[in-house]
Amino acid sequence: MKYTRLTLALCAALSLAACKPSENAAGKPAENAPAASAAAHQHEIAGETVTIATTRGEATVPLKPERIAVYDLGMIDTLSKLGVPIGASVDQSRLTYTQDAIKDAVKAGTLFEPNYEALHAYKPQLIIIGSRAAKAFDQLNAIAPTIEMTADTKNLKDSAKERITAFGKVFGKEAEAEKLNAEIDTSFEAAKQAAAGKGNGLVILVNGGKMSAYGPLSRLGGWLHTDIGIPAADTEIKEGSHGQPVTFEYIKEKNPDWLFVLDRSAAIGEEGTAAKDVLDNPLVADTTAAKKGQIVYLVPETYLAAGGAQELLNATKQVTDAFNAAK
Repeated sequence: MKYTRLTLALCAALSLAACKPSENAAGKPAENAPAASAAAHQHEIAGETVTIATTRGEATVPLKPERIAVYDLGMIDTLSKLGVPIGASVDQSRLTYTQDAIKDAVKAGTLFEPNYEALHAYKPQLIIIGSRAAKAFDQLNAIAPTIEMTADTKNLKDSAKERITAFGKVFGKEAEAEKLNAEIDTSFEAAKQAAAGKGNGLVILVNGGKMSAYGPLSRLGGWLHTDIGIPAADTEIKEGSHGQPVTFEYIKEKNPDWLFVLDRSAAIGEEGTAAKDVLDNPLVADTTAAKKGQIVYLVPETYLAAGGAQELLNATKQVTDAFNAAK
């Protein structure tokens, strides 16, 4: 009889274990586990979902999720402006103005390498990523509904506003989103008016001792040329994710009225020659931009948090101030 009871107990235990989602040794769901978390699934059962536009097309996500994880500085920026609390995010941010938004959040990896164990422990209802975490999309989506919200840098302002509107719908912040979009429109219009008739511009990125130029459709030049309307000093730049490699001779030949410079090494905290030192060159000094003191060193968030609401406001104000100060 004792043997029979033991056998029954073991069978019952095995039956219960079979009902649980399969996990691997690290405590992560197996590849065939459902993508939605238990909390998100409860939202779906109750019909509490909303469909929004994302970088990967339309997606249906939980309405007003309370536990969110964010892997993008621009999204941290925007959600913070909307008053949405972030529960889990990157271990650290180099952008001072985003640090308060994640200081109490669960530390869950980096923009490129999420900490899956920390995420499992946090049990997010929604995960929001940008382009830097795009390769991890499938793995993250296996933990909880995941959306990529990278802004289209070829149409940065309008794309960023679409993201803000989408977040307004998800988090019940429609009024805040509308107000924020109006503030962005006003800031861009001020920059556009300040830049009108003030000459052309060239956008370059300095990375150590190397330089690359970015054109009207690029991730760094689009908002300046397309959204603000600054004529391009070179309309034939070969677009690419890393720009077109250029030399001092090139800058002198194009002779821009304005030179907009992004110091990548400084932005990401990498050691290297500062952009100002690199551009301390006789050929650059002979350009109209240098002679008139019209070299603008862009704020780092234009590279690190492109499309973030505060980033757009900071960048357009910097440009507006520069043009208004022009002689």
